[in-house]
Amino acid sequence: MNDTRQGTVLANYGRGVLVQDDARAWHCALKGRKQRPVCGDRVTFSADLSAETGTVESVQPRRNLIERIDARGRPEPVAANLDRVAIVVAPEPAPDWYLVDRYWAGARLARIPAMLVINKTDLGGQPLAAEIDNYRRLSLPCLEVAARSGDGLQALRAALAGGATLLVGQSGVGKSSLVNALVPHARAQTAELTRDEEGRHTTTTARRYALDEASALVDAPGVRDFAPPATMTRAAEHGFPEIDALAARCRFNDCRHFEEPGCAVRAAVAAGGISPRRYESYRRLLRLYERLAEPG
Repeated sequence: MNDTRQGTVLANYGRGVLVQDDARAWHCALKGRKQRPVCGDRVTFSADLSAETGTVESVQPRRNLIERIDARGRPEPVAANLDRVAIVVAPEPAPDWYLVDRYWAGARLARIPAMLVINKTDLGGQPLAAEIDNYRRLSLPCLEVAARSGDGLQALRAALAGGATLLVGQSGVGKSSLVNALVPHARAQTAELTRDEEGRHTTTTARRYALDEASALVDAPGVRDFAPPATMTRAAEHGFPEIDALAARCRFNDCRHFEEPGCAVRAAVAAGGISPRRYESYRRLLRLYERLAEPG
């Protein structure tokens, strides 16, 4: 007996997804090879009540989407229907601030609010202070926590209340520890998705957990690199708020902020108004987009 239902994708694994409806989670196959539901998608699925499985019939329109560029420069979806992106760093491993910049740029290009979460503060965070202060001056909310000791977790939970938050960052920064501290049954829920070699449901993509009835946490796997696709003209510029704010003052409308005369952005860098490291981060992202745009 089949029953048509609606639910939210908790995770995807190859040609299948885990879908949560009002009652339970369902392992669902995909109907057709063109379907590409991702974590956070709302879907309509046909539930086989006898087999306790289902088939995704359709994916509802998304209100937003975080994407990354794959090894061939093509956009690859990460998670959909988000209310914020939380970028996690820690004293160990040493932060890749260029990666932080790209995650923030990706959130800005998708018009999703972002925040910075500094984990493992019990290890001491003095080497991180200058960069964190710079992000605070740019109005990026920053929260300091320690998943192991529990310091700051109450404030973090309050900041994540209401809607879905995508948790991103380097491998080893303690995202899993934060998820387990905030979601008591996260380990058990992850274990339910993993099977043995004979048809496992293992997932290496984002996984969604309920924080409460109105809030969810989407845990993305740790990465070494990330770049958002250029979804709009002058994407690199729009990804950096301090550069975007000054671009209109440049002498030329098509200024790349590299060597052009009368560049307000480079003048601000020279005067100390823009972080040289953030400016270099912008340059790297723009060069990437320009390489991808080259024919062939």
